[in-house]
Amino acid sequence: MGGVFINYRRSQRATDAVHRLRERLSHHFGEPQVFLDTSSMLPGNRYPDDLRRRVQDCEVLLVTIPEGWLEARNPSGERCLDRVGDWVRIEIELALAAGKTVIPLLLDAAEPPSPELLPASIRDLSLRQAHRITADDWDAAVEELIATLETLVAPEWVPIPSEERPTRRPGWLLGWATGLVAAALCIVVPWAAMAGGPTPEPGDDSLALLLALASLGLMGVALVAALLTCGLMRRPIQAWERDLHDATQENYLRATYPVPLFLLLFAAVVVIQAWGRSPAFAVVLMLGMCIAVGPMAARFVRSLKKDRERWVEWPEAMPAAAPVAVVRREIARLDVRTQEWVAPIRREQRDRARFALRELAGAVSTQAQAATRGRLLWLRERQPWAFSGYAMWLALTVALTLAWTLPLGGSLEGGGGVRLHTAPVAAGFVGLVLAWMTMECVYRYQRWQSRMFHAEAMRRLALIEARVDMLSSPSRTRLATARKR
Repeated sequence: MGGVFINYRRSQRATDAVHRLRERLSHHFGEPQVFLDTSSMLPGNRYPDDLRRRVQDCEVLLVTIPEGWLEARNPSGERCLDRVGDWVRIEIELALAAGKTVIPLLLDAAEPPSPELLPASIRDLSLRQAHRITADDWDAAVEELIATLETLVAPEWVPIPSEERPTRRPGWLLGWATGLVAAALCIVVPWAAMAGGPTPEPGDDSLALLLALASLGLMGVALVAALLTCGLMRRPIQAWERDLHDATQENYLRATYPVPLFLLLFAAVVVIQAWGRSPAFAVVLMLGMCIAVGPMAARFVRSLKKDRERWVEWPEAMPAAAPVAVVRREIARLDVRTQEWVAPIRREQRDRARFALRELAGAVSTQAQAATRGRLLWLRERQPWAFSGYAMWLALTVALTLAWTLPLGGSLEGGGGVRLHTAPVAAGFVGLVLAWMTMECVYRYQRWQSRMFHAEAMRRLALIEARVDMLSSPSRTRLATARKR
């Protein structure tokens, strides 16, 4: 348990000063870290055992010495320090014998005890540097004492070392999975379309063709959206994102739910339309939707749970590559917490805030480094899932085009069939160009976003750090010159 043990002899003047001192020390270090016999022992406990155990366990023993402490006598006229059962003397003896730090606290005009006037067992007390506390200079003297004790008393809260887990990147496994799924789409989708009904005539409208065109259209819409959001509208969007990131994860999801809802409704309409013409084809599309939506929904649920945990259990070590939204939200949490604090804050509050500031500064620096990444490194480290998703989207577009051309291959004469079979190649090329341009827009936007975020976050962290320092005042620094004994 450690902490500070306050040793004193009961008298009206000393007791009032001791209780006032304990109140201030308990506020700063925490109540379990400061022991005073009248308030720290449970009723029914054997006080000799409690006192011995706490003296042995403490890190610092404060010996409160008011005027007349050395000559205090009991009703029979015997000097208290000379009594064998005097607990003030016993506590000092135990602390000195155990090698504890013993600090004499001189109240007002009290003088340090002379060694020849002390019992031999506690004579070493006269050699310990004393600290004086007066009524006129009480606050400053106590703050100086706290500064001294901080170097001697271990903090009650220490950061839990974060487990050095390797960064989880999909790597080659995602690459193989993407390739296999893309190949499967190019085989399963045309097969499902051919097995779904009779061979269409060349002039008939084909659902596969319409879906392929719709897929390319959606890629075009994504490109236009990227050009708008990452180019013309990037500053308003950056401000909007900043406001959303400062909110809780739950409010963030509430504000952004229309986008995934629109995509789900669009996919549902496509499945319903496909069911009437080719049930097998609709089943394949439904499976694809489940594969895409399931992990996303699970991720949203985990993010909500983690968001609540971070508010209760703080501060936590930041991930090595925390997203901008996570870092902004953590800065907002710390900002809210520190605004609610009242000076002077506890040692634990200050230590927690400074740990959080260090973690956030590291995460912000990581974001600044992200602005210097090349395109391939950016795709591999920051956008592996988006890259994989676009690859499967492109494969699905080609598969839909194949599902349209393969049934028509035998019904066209001359070179029409050959020209028709170039449609999948053309669809793949157009989709590749659209995907590359979209990713390029996002890449440039995120580089700009990282630079802007770094400047903004460092300003906010500097303001929070200044607030924490102000709330920690008076300063916890020792005086340049020692007080006279």
